[in-house]
Amino acid sequence: MPRLTDLLRPAADAAVFSPHGRGFAGAVDRAVVVMATVAGIACPYGPVLWYKSMLVAFAAIGGLVLLGAGAATIAAMFRGARIQGPRRRSALVGRSAGDTALAAWIAACFAAWPIARAEAGEPIGLVWSLAEAGGLSAVIWQTLLGVLVLDAWLYWKHRLLHTRLLFPFHRGHHVYRDPTPFAGFAVGPVESLLTFWPILLVAFPWATHFGPTYVALVGGFVLLNYYLHCGVTYAALEATLPRLFVNTSAFHNRHHANAEVNFGEALTLWDHICRTRAEDRRK
Repeated sequence: MPRLTDLLRPAADAAVFSPHGRGFAGAVDRAVVVMATVAGIACPYGPVLWYKSMLVAFAAIGGLVLLGAGAATIAAMFRGARIQGPRRRSALVGRSAGDTALAAWIAACFAAWPIARAEAGEPIGLVWSLAEAGGLSAVIWQTLLGVLVLDAWLYWKHRLLHTRLLFPFHRGHHVYRDPTPFAGFAVGPVESLLTFWPILLVAFPWATHFGPTYVALVGGFVLLNYYLHCGVTYAALEATLPRLFVNTSAFHNRHHANAEVNFGEALTLWDHICRTRAEDRRK
């Protein structure tokens, strides 16, 4: 029986020994998909409205993310400097697209709750005027605080997924050692749950989100993920983004090559604070 301290140690590599096996992790992943999908039966506004909302959200999220990934993949073929040199193995585009579609399904299950509530005529947290959001100053500090809190969650979630206990739920993402934009959201159901659950907050009127800022941040996060996984670098972005502690293609690509460093998903702030950058390990 492995000790908890052993299970919480960092997983050294994608091939690390799993204490409970991918079989168990796979069963949990499948259970998450089933539970997220059947949860709509309990929707107080009716299952039909919930499943309609979920399918609309899935078509929008999955369709737009996959189309964007295709466009980013084509762009990366003609522009930018390849990080890992000529590609020697299959890019696994089909597999990563399938994984992304499954992640979009989980995200759509979360998005269905605020959509169904709005369709039923009930208020939600998404507002579109500065007055409803509490004024410009409130929007600014809520946005900055929200970004910092969410980034901290993404970083520590990622660190935990690299422990021996939880790595089986994340290992699939590290199949893409030389990724393409299709791998940006190619994560398993458990990781999708941990990543996309904040969408539920939009369903609550007390959790005010200023619509234009919310949409811009979500869109920016998607575009950033394309860049982080495109396999190429653009000099202007690599020179500018690090000054803002924003993740880059070169920084995140190192994580796919060495799973022990560079855990930031949006910002690199926590990698600096916790000294988990690749350059910190060399000191």
